[in-house]
Amino acid sequence: MRGAKRVDHARPIGQAASFPFSASGGAGFTYRQVVERLERAGVESASLDAACLLEAASGIPRWRFVLESQRPIAHGRSDLVASMLSRREAREPIAYILGVKEFWSLSLAVSRDVLVPRPDTETLVEAVLEKVRGAKCEGRSAKCEVRGSEGAHPAPRTPHPALRILDLGTGCGAIALALATEIPLGRVYALDRSRAALRIASRNATALGLAGRVHFLAGDLFEPLRTARGGGGFDLIVSNPPYIPSGALALLPPEIAAYEPLEALDGGPDGLRFHRRIIEEAPGYLRAGAWLALEVGDGQSWAAVELLRKSDGFGPPEVKKDLAGHDRVVLAQRRGGADG
Repeated sequence: MRGAKRVDHARPIGQAASFPFSASGGAGFTYRQVVERLERAGVESASLDAACLLEAASGIPRWRFVLESQRPIAHGRSDLVASMLSRREAREPIAYILGVKEFWSLSLAVSRDVLVPRPDTETLVEAVLEKVRGAKCEGRSAKCEVRGSEGAHPAPRTPHPALRILDLGTGCGAIALALATEIPLGRVYALDRSRAALRIASRNATALGLAGRVHFLAGDLFEPLRTARGGGGFDLIVSNPPYIPSGALALLPPEIAAYEPLEALDGGPDGLRFHRRIIEEAPGYLRAGAWLALEVGDGQSWAAVELLRKSDGFGPPEVKKDLAGHDRVVLAQRRGGADG
């Protein structure tokens, strides 16, 4: 298992563990009732979401609701279930309702001030770990390994004792905190335009015991580094920038369009406004041989690759696919950079 010990992303709210199922009768909600209401509201993940909501409200493990779908929970939990269910019927993301989302086996606090971390973004973490470790990560649940005379063993955390890492647009801190967990000798700088987002990211760093190793700065892309001491010489720059084309925002599912922060989604006319800026400015902040890694949306990898090819600062770009087989990350190595 990577990084910190896995924490269930549907942790019960408050002190709910003492509330059992109702003995019988029509006291509280049943799993089947909640599923049917979510299905009528157009929620695609109705079965999973129903189990998560009921678990969070009652403290009863979600698998029991699936096995006993017609058995109601205790009446004392009905108001809480009704409140959460109404929010999900209105298509509010379940992560915002529960207040937590798992990413890279880390339990992260989230709110409407930040995007909900997606599993696809774990591909970005995997891609850069392959580069800094010199070993290949085989799948999300597997450990990175190197082979030697004594067989497989965990790869070294990092070959660089003072690895400097920059995460642009950190949001809730998902990428920065995952990398800080996997590269314990590294120094991670996490930047975001939103001070509200940085407050959440800082809370997550503290909760994970990483507050002393991840430094949060407020500002637009590289702007905070222009005046910060030692603002250059990074070994790795990563970013999951906004990449939804402006004209496509209205077509997004309501969970995204109505609830997630627009400024963290809108990538300009073609979705690559921030990619252009990062590729143009990044060479001035990277050491020679350092890596730039950017997440891209569906159908955008070829354009991002062309931007990197046209830049004098980078070598041949690489593309990494996510688990669904979609191009998800573009990477390139600095030809020659800041000495830092």
